[in-house]
Amino acid sequence: KQWYQRRVAITAGIHTSIPEIKNFTTELGVVADARKVAFKDLIEEVQELKKGIDVVQDERDRQPDNFVLFSFYNRTNRKIRRLGEQTRGMLTAFEAVCKAFGENPKRVEPNDFFKHFSDFFHQFEKVEKEIVEANSPKRKPGKLNRETSRNLINEAMVKHATMF
Repeated sequence: KQWYQRRVAITAGIHTSIPEIKNFTTELGVVADARKVAFKDLIEEVQELKKGIDVVQDERDRQPDNFVLFSFYNRTNRKIRRLGEQTRGMLTAFEAVCKAFGENPKRVEPNDFFKHFSDFFHQFEKVEKEIVEANSPKRKPGKLNRETSRNLINEAMVKHATMF
């Protein structure tokens, strides 16, 4: 109940005071995708790709006149190297974000870490929709001001409290 009240207050505050950032959930939508990343699996896949390109390199060295093999190796090797760099960059960024939020990046998986953000975004969008509907011209014409915002917060809290 308290979390819901806090989310209502945060959402109403953003809606009223800084409406230019109220679409942050759309802009940060990649958080839902970040939850799907399993670092262990990703690192294993990149290592397998590197092993595979090493086999191709050995074969290319045995067949120096094979243009197709030579071209394939060069293109693929660049892509795998870039993928490795991107993976390292992702791990570094995840570590920095975890530390910024007081989490140990070695003990938390992306699914667990980003779940909190994803849940908050979902609740924010839900509460924002309630605020917009409550402030629609059908019910109360005019601009959403501080008093209207407080009334909406109180109405949402009462509505939520009666649900339990």
